[in-house]
Amino acid sequence: MLQASKVLQFSPNYLSSRNILTMASAASTDVQVSVTPSSCLHDEPVQIRVEGLSPNQDVTLNMSMKDTRNVHYISTAHYRADSNGQVDVESMESLGGSYTGHFPMGLIGTLHPAPSEYKFTRFFKRDVLNPNILELSVFDRHLTEEEVCAPESEKALASTKHERHYMGPGVQRIPVRYGKVRGTLFLPAGEGPFPGVVDMFGTAGGLLEYRSAQLASRGIAALSLAFFAYDDLPKTLEEFNISYFEEAVEFLLKHEKVRGPGVGVIGTSKGGDLALSMAAFIPSIIACVTINCYNSPIGVGIRVKDRLYPCLPDHDYQKICLDNEGAVVIRRDVRDPRKSKESTLPIEQSNAAFLFLVGSDDQNIHSEFYAQLACQQLRSHNFQKWFEVCSYPGAGHLLEPPYSPHCSASFQHTFMLPVRWGGRGKFHILAQEKAWFKMREFLLQHLGCDNNVVKEADCQKVAFLKSHL
Repeated sequence: MLQASKVLQFSPNYLSSRNILTMASAASTDVQVSVTPSSCLHDEPVQIRVEGLSPNQDVTLNMSMKDTRNVHYISTAHYRADSNGQVDVESMESLGGSYTGHFPMGLIGTLHPAPSEYKFTRFFKRDVLNPNILELSVFDRHLTEEEVCAPESEKALASTKHERHYMGPGVQRIPVRYGKVRGTLFLPAGEGPFPGVVDMFGTAGGLLEYRSAQLASRGIAALSLAFFAYDDLPKTLEEFNISYFEEAVEFLLKHEKVRGPGVGVIGTSKGGDLALSMAAFIPSIIACVTINCYNSPIGVGIRVKDRLYPCLPDHDYQKICLDNEGAVVIRRDVRDPRKSKESTLPIEQSNAAFLFLVGSDDQNIHSEFYAQLACQQLRSHNFQKWFEVCSYPGAGHLLEPPYSPHCSASFQHTFMLPVRWGGRGKFHILAQEKAWFKMREFLLQHLGCDNNVVKEADCQKVAFLKSHL
């Protein structure tokens, strides 16, 4: 029998103290810094303000946090106070640091390994039960990252804490061991039933729960599904059998809080071609979202009953290069599925609507090419259900939920070298906001939802458009 782990309980000020000054400590009693709200869900924007400065004073804002491995992440931004001695990040432009120009969420979105850390470290949220705790500090003058982080650096004028939660109040986290299936189910607060999805990532392996937790916080039941390097699953990628994924869908549809008769699937990178396989061969998959992936099996094949759909040929290493930072760039190695007919997944027989999310600056996969090939395949078979490609200029491979730290390159065990994922700063971070809304809107539309959920989605859309147009 499945047992729910503890339902997350929040301190009284969570989501209620929306407009109060956060827990600020100031070296100067005149300077105050605030993040509003002081505690929120991770996909929510915030307002950052500094007051009590001298007119036209130059200051450096420094955001920092540590992950569960104690890796230190920071970002900086240079601002000049107005004539009233105030800095309002919502309306003012950064003059330097981790980003320039108008970028209200830049301090959070551009968090990256501190100068003392290995620069090709990717932030993974492993513990979704606890929030990210960020510290925002204000320093006099425009300082470099090295100056801010130096042991002998000057004392901050003021600082404050900010919490970003992955699980909203009442969301349940339920470890899953169902037959061969291994994962975690996240259920929204309330009675339900809720639209349900299977959620998968790529060759990082293990179990990544942060997207599922955030989906459940927005009203979608999500099964974060492991498929290798977790629990008693194979330690490395091995030939898949569709039966494993059928069992995962069976588990989801049997749950009393999941609305049937169909569910969705989300897959990033390797998880994307697995999502396409599920859509092609599992009739109860009725909505499929892929994020920067191939349209045929990659790395290992997938077996459906007596037939094996083999993976595409291995890399052509003559087309792979190192960039000026020593990171592997794979984008130019385009493995054309049209030359490997036996690998083609029959997605045209699917019951699912399709949404292909791609970053135009993906340096790992030429993802837009593969998404367009998939749409061409559907179109050539007169596919009657909805399908579309959403391409985001300047976005890279790792399209995460909003305000996740942008990682343009990280160490990858396949090559035992850093791999370039791509994405250009502000463009990538704004694309994550847009893709998150687009994905949720798509899932709610094609999985069915009640009027209250539709109203919530509409409200989110209005707020989004006000923020970015």
